[in-house]
Amino acid sequence: MGPVPISPGPRPAWPGGGRRRASVRALRALGKLALLLSLLAPCPARAASPELAAVASLLLPGAGQAGNGDWTAAAGHFGLWLFLWRQHGMLIEQPDYLESDARVDDDHLLLHTNRTTFSADLYASAGVNLALYSAYGAYRDAWAERGAGDFPPPGDRLDALALAPFRWEHLSRPTTFVPLLALAAALATTRPDERYVFARQGSLTRDELALSLTAQMEMVAVGEESLFRGVINHGLSRRFGARWGVGLSSVVFGLSHSGTGGTATPIGAALFGLYTGLLHQRNGYALGENVALHFWWNLLISMAAIQGREDDEEVPLAQFAMHF
Repeated sequence: MGPVPISPGPRPAWPGGGRRRASVRALRALGKLALLLSLLAPCPARAASPELAAVASLLLPGAGQAGNGDWTAAAGHFGLWLFLWRQHGMLIEQPDYLESDARVDDDHLLLHTNRTTFSADLYASAGVNLALYSAYGAYRDAWAERGAGDFPPPGDRLDALALAPFRWEHLSRPTTFVPLLALAAALATTRPDERYVFARQGSLTRDELALSLTAQMEMVAVGEESLFRGVINHGLSRRFGARWGVGLSSVVFGLSHSGTGGTATPIGAALFGLYTGLLHQRNGYALGENVALHFWWNLLISMAAIQGREDDEEVPLAQFAMHF
């Protein structure tokens, strides 16, 4: 995660063609080595500690599941992760792929993208957020196996998290719809001179961009809430108490954002993390409402970013608005 302006989250930088190809080859070699080691590793007699399982799957999706003895989930997470990064690696080799330094023109408030570049970043975002969810899944399953006293256990499954943004029980809560209405009002009153614009190149259409962004914001909401609230806020709150837990987890969330290309600044992300962390605690450490709020917040900003202009060549992005 520099990223396409509305592609939040970390992603590798590819400063040059030769080094880029070398990095892709190294990633593929790492994947093959990890797969071999996972096949040779003995199945554990019991689940790993939740924290260790989460760290393992964050570094290598599926590793925590393997440590828990769930080889089917481990193979699924790892195989999908390899596929996503392989697709990303193929796209960045294309001649029309835009390097990081060719995307943002601060002097003219232009954000350049094309079909190849945006598709590459979409695969990268999927790969990153798969790792974030894999960490949570390993943490949740290890917790269920080992237990940890009377503290509320993490129990959200992937299907429930994916459907959370569309469940009325989450959208009808003032803690969800009031912030979203405030954001919508702010976006509606943004002046044109306060906006960056997308400079879409090639055959990338506005409708394709809207559909891709909807899918991307779903992945980001599930992935980031799974890790930063489901693992970090949950784990720190159990160890240090609710106040220290939410405070520390919000700082970690803030530090994971850079503020570049329309994404959240560290301070803005920390404030958002504080609010969603408190929401997480208020809901008994269930993640559904968090995912719903995170998804619709980012999607509203994304839809504001693809409003048409008369020349049909540029798409405005509200400069003040921040993706998380």
